[in-house]
Amino acid sequence: MTKISVLNLVPKYKDETMTESFERAVALAQFADKHDFLRYWVAEHHNSPGVLSSATEIILAHLADHTKRIRIGAGGVMLPNHTVFQVAEKYGTLEALFPGRIDLGVGRAPGTDIETAKLIYRNTYQLESFQKAIEELLDYFSKEARDFKVAPYPGVGTNVPVTILGSSLDSATVAAELGLPYSFAGHFAPHTVEAAFKLYRRNFKPSKYLDKPYTMLGLSANIADNKTDADELEFHAIQVFLQILDVKNRAEFEKINPDEAPELTSMQKFALRTMRGLHIGGDKDEASRQWRELKEKYQPDELIAVCYIPEYEKLEKSYEMLEDIVLND
Repeated sequence: MTKISVLNLVPKYKDETMTESFERAVALAQFADKHDFLRYWVAEHHNSPGVLSSATEIILAHLADHTKRIRIGAGGVMLPNHTVFQVAEKYGTLEALFPGRIDLGVGRAPGTDIETAKLIYRNTYQLESFQKAIEELLDYFSKEARDFKVAPYPGVGTNVPVTILGSSLDSATVAAELGLPYSFAGHFAPHTVEAAFKLYRRNFKPSKYLDKPYTMLGLSANIADNKTDADELEFHAIQVFLQILDVKNRAEFEKINPDEAPELTSMQKFALRTMRGLHIGGDKDEASRQWRELKEKYQPDELIAVCYIPEYEKLEKSYEMLEDIVLND
């Protein structure tokens, strides 16, 4: 059976406070905690008024403190913005505070624009140096790190589980070589998923961390009880996608009235056809059909879904229906 998890960027919508945005993130984590979701991940992003997940580890501590069971983690830490030593210290601390509940997904993208990257970049990782950095991180989490001249207490010996994140064949190569779980961002890189999973599974080397390949598939989900409500969610999902795509116009996400929205331009329509990531939507029957197709094509061990719905009741309902579809397929 495919496992199911939640990915959140802590979106902020116009006319709501930042506190309200964080409160929605906590409420969703508590919902997932009471249901059968395996993990709740928060992704690191910077310089976006509509995304509040920049100080990721602080948010994770807050979420873990307000939940009981569910695994809490970074999906992920963008390694160019941090030293490996700092990551080991911070996530080792989280593991000490919440034993057995902390995950660490690691990527090598900056998670931001060029100007912001100039302020926070510490390193630019080519494939070989990224793999070495992951190996160093794994060493810091091991018990053997006690013998290091400089050790990242309290990360030493915590063995925080590490997952490689990616949207390319390069990340699949690193995950396979190191024998680690692999999470692919299908919600914004849909065209490379199949090739990346095949490469990862074909080249996977069993390790002390994992004895066989483990794949996580990221996608977006917007599901409703009926077609009318589903069409409204689809409209809002499209608006969010187009706003994320428009990097020159960074702003809080807007709750646009479908009846007042301007007609999409030819370029926007082209972007929707060619660039929109993997997604599940519609009513339950339609969403079930889409999930079966995705499952047959990619055969993920785990589905991790992101959802941009400002009204909490509709957000929770969408995840509840997705849970039922995936776990009872």
